[in-house]
Amino acid sequence: MRTLTSLRYGVILVSFAASIAPGALADDTQAWSSLVVLSTPAEGEKLLLSFDAHARWRDDASELGVTILRPAVGWRLNPKVDLWAGYAHVTLDTGSVDITEHRLWQQVSFQAGEVLGGQLTSRTRLEQRERENADGTGYRLRQLVRWSRPIDDTPLSIVATNEVFAALNDTDWGQRSGFDQNRAFIGLGVRLSGKTRLEAGYLNNLIDTQAGTTTNQAVAVSFVVTP
Repeated sequence: MRTLTSLRYGVILVSFAASIAPGALADDTQAWSSLVVLSTPAEGEKLLLSFDAHARWRDDASELGVTILRPAVGWRLNPKVDLWAGYAHVTLDTGSVDITEHRLWQQVSFQAGEVLGGQLTSRTRLEQRERENADGTGYRLRQLVRWSRPIDDTPLSIVATNEVFAALNDTDWGQRSGFDQNRAFIGLGVRLSGKTRLEAGYLNNLIDTQAGTTTNQAVAVSFVVTP
């Protein structure tokens, strides 16, 4: 019965993914990959370390469009709250111009508890964005909510996330205050070993641009290592 309940949640979430997919077909199809290395402190320890690297392919997944290298250090405030600060080196290839962006960022991660039989977590991040050969710092707020639920009697879990981006100011290089983008993800996670987890699924990325709204769909794959 518990397995059937978990599978029922899976069907609901997959149906959600199918419902948002058609809107993306008019724009680009992409492939996103990431590697996340996250320290797991022993009991009583507070210091946290993490590093994540991303590669994202655009134009029907034929051209590398975005690379990100992002180290960070954190502090476990209590069993439910982690504080983070880090830096991101971002390279954007739009097809017509290459852009390098440097971001300092601060973050609060919160374990919200159990919802619908799964674990709900929240991540609030503030970024300070600067671009090479351009003046001005862009401040951007990112709010992510993640829900994951194991599928009973299997090594799999259902994973769903949604992240909203809001720009807090205008810049000369193109950031406009207000809604920036939304990323909705639905997929499956599987633990490959005691320290490595794979998550793969469908990602819908809605972006507000000066030319209008763009919706991209992507196959997203992520490896998470917790040494």
